[in-house]
Amino acid sequence: MAITVSEHPSLHTAPTPLVPGRPPLSWREPVIVVFSTVLLTAVHYHANLRCLSDPKDRLLAWMAITFVVLFGLPALFIRLVLKQRLSEFGLQLGKARMWAQWSLVFGVVMIFGILIAASLGSFQDYYSFHQWAGRNTVSFLIFAAGWGLYFFAWEFFFRGFMLFGLARSLGNHAIIIQMVPFVMMHYSKPALESYGAIIAGVALGLMAYRSKSFIGCWLLHWVVAVAMYAVVLFGGR
Repeated sequence: MAITVSEHPSLHTAPTPLVPGRPPLSWREPVIVVFSTVLLTAVHYHANLRCLSDPKDRLLAWMAITFVVLFGLPALFIRLVLKQRLSEFGLQLGKARMWAQWSLVFGVVMIFGILIAASLGSFQDYYSFHQWAGRNTVSFLIFAAGWGLYFFAWEFFFRGFMLFGLARSLGNHAIIIQMVPFVMMHYSKPALESYGAIIAGVALGLMAYRSKSFIGCWLLHWVVAVAMYAVVLFGGR
C-alpha cells in the first residue's frame, strides 16, 4: 500500500538536538554566524578612517566605530530579532567570584608573557606605533580609556553575542566556534600573538561560559593590552 506524504513518519518526527539536553538547531544559529561575519568584515574594511590625518583622531574614531558595530548592532539584534535580554548574552556580573578568581590567575600568567613579548622586535614594532599615547599621562589615559571602550565591544561580541547565542543549541562547543574568528582578527599582529590567541580564545570563552558573564574577559583583556602598550611605550625611558 502506498504511503502518502502526510502519513510518512519522518515528517512528523521532531528535530533531533545536536547536543543532548539542548534545543535543536534552528534559524538562529546560521543567522548569528552570518550576521557576525558581516559585522567583522565591516569593521575590518570600514572602521579605519584613512581620511583622518591625525593618528590620534583615526585611532579614537576606529575605536568608536568598532564599539557601534560590535556592541551596538548585536545588542539591537538581540533585543529586536531574538527578543531576548542582554543579560542572557553575558551582560551581567554572573558568577563574579568565579571570573574574578580566573582573571587573577590568567593575569599573573600574562605578566610574564608581557615581559617576554615586549622584548621581541616584532612586538616592539607593533605596539610602539601609537607614539602619541606615550607623550604624557593625559594622552595615555585617553588612549587607555579608548581601549576600554573597544575591548568592551570586542568581548561582548565574541564572549557574549557569539558564545551565548550559539551555546543555546551547541552548549560548550560554542567556545571553540567563537575562538576561530577571534584568532583570525589577530592576523595583522605578530604571529606569536595570533598563536597565543588560540589559547586565549578558548580560556576566555570557558571563563565566560562558566561564569555566565563576559565582564571578567573584558577587564582582563583591557588590562593586559594597556599593560603591553605601557611596557613598550614607557619601558625604554
